[in-house]
Amino acid sequence: MTVRGTARDYGLYAVMTSIWGASFFFTAIALRSFNPYMIVLIRMGLAAVVLAVVVRVRGLAVPRDRRLLGHLALLGAFNIALPFTLLTVAQEHVTSSTAVVLSATTPVFVFLIASLVTRAEPFSLPRLAGIAVAFLGMAALSAGPVGSAGGPEAGGLWPLAVVASSAIFAVGNVYTRTHLPHLDPAVIACGQLTAATVWLVPVTVVTGHFSFGRPAPLPVLAVVELGLLASAAGYLLYFRFILRWGSTAASVNTYLQPFVGLLLSVLVLDEAMGAGQWQALAVILLGLLTFGFGPALVSRARARRR
Repeated sequence: MTVRGTARDYGLYAVMTSIWGASFFFTAIALRSFNPYMIVLIRMGLAAVVLAVVVRVRGLAVPRDRRLLGHLALLGAFNIALPFTLLTVAQEHVTSSTAVVLSATTPVFVFLIASLVTRAEPFSLPRLAGIAVAFLGMAALSAGPVGSAGGPEAGGLWPLAVVASSAIFAVGNVYTRTHLPHLDPAVIACGQLTAATVWLVPVTVVTGHFSFGRPAPLPVLAVVELGLLASAAGYLLYFRFILRWGSTAASVNTYLQPFVGLLLSVLVLDEAMGAGQWQALAVILLGLLTFGFGPALVSRARARRR
């Protein structure tokens, strides 16, 4: 996989990777004053407003067909509201370093769905090896206790909740490609985030989580960052690189995000985890890197032999 771009392109790509890798760190900060439901609601609401302005300024056509609106409403509920809420709730019980590594498994699930369900992706030995190693690491991580952000030990099911959110994102990815391939990516993002906000408002109110309290300034800034940068700007940059480089090259950032998240978790949050937990995360990272870069390395090795 080879991409060509300007220094500005690579700089913006690094910004996008850093923004998404740091989102787990900022979520940990936001959880100090906000409950998970309010974090997701404010985050998606801010992002929806920003993307609506972008769509309006660019003069993009907003879909009026009921079928398309139905797809966007469904994706807003099951591709945005549900997985982001599940992921944010899980971060109350697992460290941000654990969450950022496990969330990087989304492309693995996309590949599995595309291979087993739609038959759009062929299996290869490097990808199979990467999947096997990554799932081995996940099994090891879930088998033992995981230190939570708050300090006490949490059960092994919470890491699985993060993995479940990644699987849901993967299903939404395939669904979007299947049913909305002709819409502008900015319109798709704006529609999904707007629908997610509409879904989240009644859910947050009914469940009794619609509460602001007296949040500290730092968590407020963290929520604003999640809305304006991690969601709105992150989506816009991602769509820019999909259009310029294609989805495969654009998705490489997923394998680089954990390094940003781990650095912030260790140096800033001073998260404490046992040696076994760090080893499990290292195994997962090895599997993800093998899955993401293995096929390209094998292709280059074969080309050199010829």
